[in-house]
Amino acid sequence: MTVYHAILLAGYALNALMIIFLLFFEENNSVHRFTWILLLGFLPLVGVLCYILFSGNFFTRTKRMLRANQKANNHFAKTIETQERNLETIMQSGRSEVLEDYGSLIRMNMRYGRSPLLSKNSVRLFRTGEEKFQALFAEIQRAKESVHLSYFIINNDETGKELIRILAVKASEGVTVRFLYDHVGSLFTSRKLFKPLIRAGGKVSRFFPLSLINPFSINYRNHRKIVVIDGMCGYFGGMNVGDEYANRNNARNYFWRDLHVRITGPAVRMLQKQFLVDWYTSTIDESSLLEKLPIESFFPESAGHLINEEVPFPPDGETRNVAMQVVTAGPDDNRNDEIRDAMIHMITRAKKSVYIESPYFTPDESFRMALKIAALSGIDVQIIVPGQWDKWYCRLAAMPYVSELMSYGVRFWFYNGFIHSKMLVIDNIISTIGSTNMDTRSFSLHFELNAFFYSDEFGQRCGRIFMENRAESREVTEDFFRSASIFRKGLWNFFKLFAPLM
Repeated sequence: MTVYHAILLAGYALNALMIIFLLFFEENNSVHRFTWILLLGFLPLVGVLCYILFSGNFFTRTKRMLRANQKANNHFAKTIETQERNLETIMQSGRSEVLEDYGSLIRMNMRYGRSPLLSKNSVRLFRTGEEKFQALFAEIQRAKESVHLSYFIINNDETGKELIRILAVKASEGVTVRFLYDHVGSLFTSRKLFKPLIRAGGKVSRFFPLSLINPFSINYRNHRKIVVIDGMCGYFGGMNVGDEYANRNNARNYFWRDLHVRITGPAVRMLQKQFLVDWYTSTIDESSLLEKLPIESFFPESAGHLINEEVPFPPDGETRNVAMQVVTAGPDDNRNDEIRDAMIHMITRAKKSVYIESPYFTPDESFRMALKIAALSGIDVQIIVPGQWDKWYCRLAAMPYVSELMSYGVRFWFYNGFIHSKMLVIDNIISTIGSTNMDTRSFSLHFELNAFFYSDEFGQRCGRIFMENRAESREVTEDFFRSASIFRKGLWNFFKLFAPLM
């Protein structure tokens, strides 16, 4: 036997052992397991490598991440413990029907998501990148102490360069600027983009840098988009940094609709906490940073409004006195899907309507089941997805899910362009907005952040936004699927097999 044949035989033996492992020892659901078995059958050896890199079962939490999370969670533990003890009183106080009706969700996010309920926040929504970047850039220019930014993607284009120029100026003025970006999300962004900021004294770090020594991190990306200014004002949501998000990219032949949030108030502390955890996990240059948590410059006692009348905002203004919880999720806790499970709980609490906007739609079985039950119960379930997709394979994989749920009474709409917002609204009362897509990758493999809002006024605003986006969409009909060719349907079903990997 030649060396070549020996290596080939060993490879096929490894492939067979992996299939046996999946059949008898893999703990994921049957659909997930079957996907991997199918891939191993089609692509021996290559399938083994893909399983190791992309299955989500080989993530090793770093000691730095564990330590950072423990330190940060301990900071809010007493608040959560006190709130849990008093939750029944709060629910029965008559001060808020929303808190009375959704106390079970609040308790779940406290225990499971380790998030306190923080009230008296002011919230503004941005539906386009033009609005968001105009307000954000103006607010950064007025920063006095610190600017913390974390993005999945920053592009080396006009929008990205403009942000770096503004940050470099602030850094040269003595403002502490920390910029964290995801290495894979911004894989094609040259480090040269950040040179002006670094020269001015700003700090830049990459989240889980990809390397040949540690390739397992390729699948576990920081999808959060967080900005915290002076510890007093926070931004989060769906928008990364790039011309396409600001509709400045002429290469895109469609309009980019999105949703981003600006908050002031106590909930900013949760954004700051998560940024510091992610930053400490990703850099060794400030190894003592975590020991300073909490300090005044990170968590100022007066986390109220920034008095700044010169910052331009959307004409619909802000919603005040909003109670909210900020929940994070990620593969460092691979048995828990805090954001997905909170969304499912919201759907099960719906009495009248469930409205969803998501750019990618390949939800897992439990999420689909919640939508089916809601629709069969007479709840008005409507979902807006893109009419034009930035990732063609995600569109192909989504179509079988759309067809399946439509058969149970869920209504779908194709937005006239690309809609990148991630929003769930229940009964126009409670809502969640953040970075989480309705797909397995966001639910289980990415580090995500969503806020859960408990406010009639804010819920109605989110409902109006959904209806305005729906007015710019066309409803998906049964004819769309009936008229599809056999080849197209076969292609949809083929890509659906790989939806758990997308």
